[in-house]
Amino acid sequence: MKRFKGTVILLLVLAAVLTPVALVATGALPYRAYVVRTGSMSPTILPASVVIAEADQYEVGQIITFRHAGDRTTHRLVAVNDDGTLTTQGDANNTVDPFTVPTADVIGGVTAFVPRLGYLVVYLQNPLALGSLIMCVLSMWYIGSSDQKREQKPEKKPSEKIPGIVSVQVV
Repeated sequence: MKRFKGTVILLLVLAAVLTPVALVATGALPYRAYVVRTGSMSPTILPASVVIAEADQYEVGQIITFRHAGDRTTHRLVAVNDDGTLTTQGDANNTVDPFTVPTADVIGGVTAFVPRLGYLVVYLQNPLALGSLIMCVLSMWYIGSSDQKREQKPEKKPSEKIPGIVSVQVV
């Protein structure tokens, strides 16, 4: 019964963690998650943080995530230009970015971030890493279940005869 409860609890925890992740990853919600890979937003957002960007929701002064040069960048929106493009700047940078961002390239405004969660996200993007994590979980489950089996076995009493040993009586 203990093993069944433990399995149910594990499944519930996995569902609680994986459901929001799946909703964000599949685009079912208007949010996207990205890993910040540089220090251009330090000290506000450190490298390896995960930012959550809400689609089409941003304003001047807010941190935004956008596409630039084939990559995603997260910087602060400092101005909307007369031609409709945006001027951005990293918090750690002394000057504005040397390019402007078309509004079509804006993914969204950053609504939240989780420091250092990016390490885990980048790790899990590797199929071998995900496989190793699954193997670790299965190994721990197997070891835990075999420990319970050992505890349930009745102990042998010393008075029991051991096969293969002949007892001799001295007269």
